[in-house]
Amino acid sequence: MSAAGDDFTARARERHFQEELTRASARWQSKPSLGDCGATLKEKSDLELCQAAATALAQVTGASAPTPEATLTRLAPAALALARLSERLRYLSMQELAQRRIASDAGVTPAPPVSGAVSGPLAAAAHAHQQQPAAHAEQRAVQLSEGPVSRELELAMRLERDVIRNLGAYLEYGSLPVRRAAFGASKDLHAQHPRWPALARLLSEASVLESDAALKRDLRELVASGAPQRPTAADQSAETK
Repeated sequence: MSAAGDDFTARARERHFQEELTRASARWQSKPSLGDCGATLKEKSDLELCQAAATALAQVTGASAPTPEATLTRLAPAALALARLSERLRYLSMQELAQRRIASDAGVTPAPPVSGAVSGPLAAAAHAHQQQPAAHAEQRAVQLSEGPVSRELELAMRLERDVIRNLGAYLEYGSLPVRRAAFGASKDLHAQHPRWPALARLLSEASVLESDAALKRDLRELVASGAPQRPTAADQSAETK
């Protein structure tokens, strides 16, 4: 790439970086929070997860860190704590939805047998009811999913995305030393929580955007280390025996 091209890339990267920092600053100045965990979560371990995430988030939304590296030391723990909380809430939300469906179905009283004289009109009415738009079924599903755990999950996932995006600004658009520091933080997060879709997407995007050959190689290697392994010919042969 020419010197002019390098200069354009650096200026474009810096512009994106400042735009992302401005967006993140506005978000954190609004003091987003996880709300009252105790009103939603009852198990001690679940409460501890939520409290840990709330504490880590408070570090992010507090006073600005003096350096990018100091900011990363706040973003990384918050991202991990929120990811672990979201993962747990996703499981609890599925439990909550199943329980609400069971309760909803239990409230439906079976219809009594009908005589042949009226079965025709009733059957026609039932058929017409079944042909109503699918929006009714979708609305019922939404109502069933709007439990307190589901609302907490939505909040936690949004905050996780916000923190990951803020981390991504340093990994994708910072100066090279800052990008290297962000890569180190991201690598540590990957080691602590390998199956993390949001982090995997960030690393993949960063590997495409990266212009430094060495850092690009490191990003690609980290992305590849988290990709599902394809079975080898020997594995496939063993499975057929």
